[in-house]
Parts: sequence; C-alpha cells; structure tokens
Amino acid sequence: MPNTTNISVLIVEDNVRLRNELSDFLRDEGFKVSSVSDGVEMNSALELHMPSIVILDLNLPGEDGISIANRLRKALPRLGLIILTARVRSVDRSEGYSAGADVYLTKPTNPEEITQVIRNLYARLEPVQQEPSWYLDTEKNQISLPNDGVLQLTSLETLLIKELVLHGKYISHEDLMHYVGNPNESDAFNKSRIEVLISRLRKKISAVTDPNMFIKVLRGRGYQLVVPIVLSNLAPSGKSVH
Repeated sequence: MPNTTNISVLIVEDNVRLRNELSDFLRDEGFKVSSVSDGVEMNSALELHMPSIVILDLNLPGEDGISIANRLRKALPRLGLIILTARVRSVDRSEGYSAGADVYLTKPTNPEEITQVIRNLYARLEPVQQEPSWYLDTEKNQISLPNDGVLQLTSLETLLIKELVLHGKYISHEDLMHYVGNPNESDAFNKSRIEVLISRLRKKISAVTDPNMFIKVLRGRGYQLVVPIVLSNLAPSGKSVH
C-alpha cells in the first residue's frame, strides 16, 4: 500500500462543513490536502500544484461537476478522479463514470472508506494509453504533435494555451486578461496584447493545421480551444486566485 505522504488530494466541495471535516480527516491520515469550493477556484489551485487525486462534488455553484470531470479527464488523463456526491440515481452514476470518474461514491460515505479508496486508486494509477494527440509541455514551452513534430512556443503562448485547456468550454476575455495580461497596464492595452498574441499563435499553428480549427473566437464570450490538448509538466503560472 502506498505511503500517504506521497499522495496529494484536492477536494472540490462547496459545503464548508463537509469540506473542512474531510480535509482535516485526510490530513490526520497523512495525505497532503488542499480544498476549494467550485470550478473557478479549482483552476487556480491547479495552477499552483498538481494533485495526485481530485475528490469532486457534482452539485457545485457555477460549473457543474460533470462538466468539470469531463475537462479534467481530457486535459489530465493521468489524474485520479473520485466523485463524491449526493446524487444516488443509477443514471447519475453512469453519467459520472462516462465523464471520466475512476470511482463514484455517494454521500454520506464513511471517511475510512474514502481513505481506502484513495490508497487503492493511487496504487493502480498508471500512464494511460492515449490516441494520437497534442501535448503541451509547460516547462519546455512546446507542443508535441501526433506526427512526432514539435512546435516551439513563447512562455506567453504556453500560458494562453494552458488556460484555454484548463477552462474547458471557453475562457472569457476578462479571465484571459487576468491570467495573461499585465496588471500594471490598462484593459485596452491588455486586450490588444492578447489579440496580437492569438494572431501570432494562429500564424504559428497554420504551419501544421487550419488555425480556425485550433482557437475559435466566440463573439461576446471569449475564446475556445478546438483541438484537444493534454497537459504535461504542468508548471505554476504564479497568478493569484481571483
């Protein structure tokens, strides 16, 4: 059985009492634990530290847990994912597993059982065989292509793509300015900076694929990443939580 001190757990749960109780219990068991209340806070937590396992509630404010599970599984296929929820219907369980959950637990669940589930899941986590895909290495600032080609990026281009991957469906102009913009400059400056950055990135991408099939502009909403990209060597951006 693996040493619990090697296992880091991120809890995504909006019920403060349940979140704190589970966090305290797992820490007492020796796990490294952090906790957040929703998908936005989870994104910021992932920027700072990549956990071994995420424990995810489904009934969250804002983005639903199923949507979060889907994007976590696509972006981070080697991440352990435990759904812990009050949804007990078989159709909910099926949807949870379809979204990528390794384990689906219903509340209330004995903390000792959760501990054992975490240990067992961590022990069997192995690299997942993936279909040919794009991989973003945030340390080397490069994208590895399915045909073994490599696109070298700037650090800002890497950061922009990473935020698009982590946010899933799309990222708003405001959020993108938060992560990629310069806080010492005006919104107008940062908006122009991001437009130039995306234009430069689309030109670079055009060497290997149609740029319109890479980043899509959603009018009035922001930007969406069209190509599925898997993150590797996820490095923190240094940005603070909203």
